[in-house]
Amino acid sequence: MHIAYCTNVRLPSERAHGHQIAQVCDALIGLGNAVTVFATIREETINQSFSSYYGVSDKIKLKHIGYKTHIPNWPPLRPLRLFLQNRGLMRDYKTELMSDRFDLLYTRSPALLSTLIATGIPVILELHQLPRRGKRRFIRQCGECRMVACLTSAIRDELILWGVPSDRLIVEGDAVDLRRFEHVPSKDDVRTSIHLDTGRMVVGYVGRLKTLFMEKGVKHLLEAMKELQTEKKFMALIVGGPEKDRLEYRQMAERLGLTDDDVRFISEVPAKEVPAMLSACDVLAMPFPDFPHYRRHMSPLKMFEYMAADRPTVTSDLPTVRDVLSEETAFFCVPSDSHSLAQVLQSISADPKDARKRSTQARTLVERYTWEERMKRVLAAAHTE
Repeated sequence: MHIAYCTNVRLPSERAHGHQIAQVCDALIGLGNAVTVFATIREETINQSFSSYYGVSDKIKLKHIGYKTHIPNWPPLRPLRLFLQNRGLMRDYKTELMSDRFDLLYTRSPALLSTLIATGIPVILELHQLPRRGKRRFIRQCGECRMVACLTSAIRDELILWGVPSDRLIVEGDAVDLRRFEHVPSKDDVRTSIHLDTGRMVVGYVGRLKTLFMEKGVKHLLEAMKELQTEKKFMALIVGGPEKDRLEYRQMAERLGLTDDDVRFISEVPAKEVPAMLSACDVLAMPFPDFPHYRRHMSPLKMFEYMAADRPTVTSDLPTVRDVLSEETAFFCVPSDSHSLAQVLQSISADPKDARKRSTQARTLVERYTWEERMKRVLAAAHTE
């Protein structure tokens, strides 16, 4: 098939959605499809091609549409700027999608649905978040899509309550490219390369430190390290950015009285270096707070990377995480509770055999959550194979 992946974002992008889009398109190419990605024209911040930046197939064709506006990106003028950009984007989509022979349109941008559906070409919507307004119109649009792939079961269940036919809905979270984990340096080699010399259990957090300006649990990890400080058994390795957030958490660690023996910060690294950073750790942490976004809309890329890294994972007990993990494959703590996190870390340290068993089972389970396996299921559910 010839598939158009339709977006209203800048690509390439350093944000997680750009990485996720690239992996979906790479998987579609791997399944034998032709893929053209449409992205909006905006100021370039990355001077690399789509394929080289994300490490994906150069068979993916990227085409920028819309037009740059000369209106300054000044807060009071942003609504007008966005309106003009979207108007140009919609105009070009109407032309581009009808000028080529596409068999399927794929998007994770609900704002594009009216334009895409109007083409008469089958549409798959990958839904990452429920809309805050226009509910009645959105329900109708979901019914006009060939399939809606919900990122979490919470999203699917809410759509059913809204009245969207259940046979149009499937649940497919994010996934991982296991090829990135095939030739990873050993724990000792990575620790040597980053000058990490410790006899303590290293508790790792690797990824962006905040999302949508929200905490992702780094605060609770630091507080847990403070609670465990006197034991001198644990240290945290926190790898991520952006730099402003990293400095904020470093200052927080200093206020808590944590030393370099208790916590080590490293700036964010390219995606290709993430497996090595994970390899340096003994335990991996996902201490997400109990926020509505994490409870309903999240399918964290880091979860699948942690599983692929074959390290014990301690995670907040949230429904979105339970879509994938269980007590057989992870350790659960109370969300937003640093004391609970500290207790779970102590239990992992006390029973390494159980920790090893769970990480091994998680590594086996993640074979189901590769990008190609995910996209096979999406296309099969939409009856487009």
